Amino acid sequence: MQLKKLHVIAFNIPFPADYGGVIDIYYKLRALKQAGIQVILHCYAYGRKPSKELEDICFKVHYYHRNSGLAYFLKSDPYIVTTRNANTMPKMILGDGFPVLFEGLHSTALLRPCAAAGKKTLVRAHNVEHVYYRALSKSESRFFQKAFLYAESIKLRRYEEVLAYADHILGISRAETDYFRNKFGKAQFIPAFHRLEEVSIQTGTGNYILFHGNLGVSENFDIFLRIAKNVLSKTSHRVVVAGKNPNKQFLRKIAAWPNIEVIANPTDEEMDDLIRNAQVNLLYTAQSTGIKLKLLHALFGGRHCLVNREMVEGTGLAHLCTLANRPEEMMNSLEVLMELPFTIEQVRERKKTLQDFSNRAGAEKILRLLD
Repeated sequence: MQLKKLHVIAFNIPFPADYGGVIDIYYKLRALKQAGIQVILHCYAYGRKPSKELEDICFKVHYYHRNSGLAYFLKSDPYIVTTRNANTMPKMILGDGFPVLFEGLHSTALLRPCAAAGKKTLVRAHNVEHVYYRALSKSESRFFQKAFLYAESIKLRRYEEVLAYADHILGISRAETDYFRNKFGKAQFIPAFHRLEEVSIQTGTGNYILFHGNLGVSENFDIFLRIAKNVLSKTSHRVVVAGKNPNKQFLRKIAAWPNIEVIANPTDEEMDDLIRNAQVNLLYTAQSTGIKLKLLHALFGGRHCLVNREMVEGTGLAHLCTLANRPEEMMNSLEVLMELPFTIEQVRERKKTLQDFSNRAGAEKILRLLD
């Protein structure tokens, strides 16, 4: 097979792959390499260092400084776009005929020039960004951060029209793909890329409930404390909450409930084991934007998944989960699921549904679009 070259513009250095957006990018890069595509990666460096891991995967890697400051906030375009507009990038990208994959609306400053130059362009939509930022502004209590997020949501809604210049928009969830298809007429559903290649689930029963996520993110922090107070502290079952960067306030509050333990900053291998051995993976979110990678992780590797409606809305995966939105529903479901062995038939159903969510399938879809 003849190797193809593809420019990929990433909003951050996608290694280590330790949060949602960069996880999708990193495992996409690996899958594209396995599919025979030579990636020329362009990424904006802020808070991360150049990565030999990426240089081993990609044909070439170019790093650019991300700007910051009030002057960029005062521009008419969104801050997340204007701060990612390197002067040296146009010459690197416009000087050849290779197609370009823009990762997120953040990275699309060159979308119009690429389209004008006749280059094939693809945009990975990680969210409907103006909806996502509006939701963030509603949940933010600090005045200046709230004002920034609200202003950014307005700018993003207006700026989103740039997607008309893309040849293909790659939606990360079915609901958002429908949104972009209805608006621009050219969206393809390509699920999030992730770390697990195959469905691998232990049948039988485990003995604890697992909640996992980035505990340094206020949304995850607040959701878990609310669930712990109203439900988990009242059950006799062991509960494990695992994730990145729990702060002292979080740890102090959890210490009041003896059946709940915190595992801070687990490695990938430790998280895999926690998901695999749990009886119930408890997955809750306040926003239905995008697709939550922790949902895919739990479905590929864990037993029962108890979720709220927002976690699975628009994903096509609700039938693989148990839904509970209110505290009494959650308590009742937990009591049932903790005693219910996970069967080989359920494993087969997961495999059948999730074959379309494999990294291999996603890379093949991108390859067809490039053809």
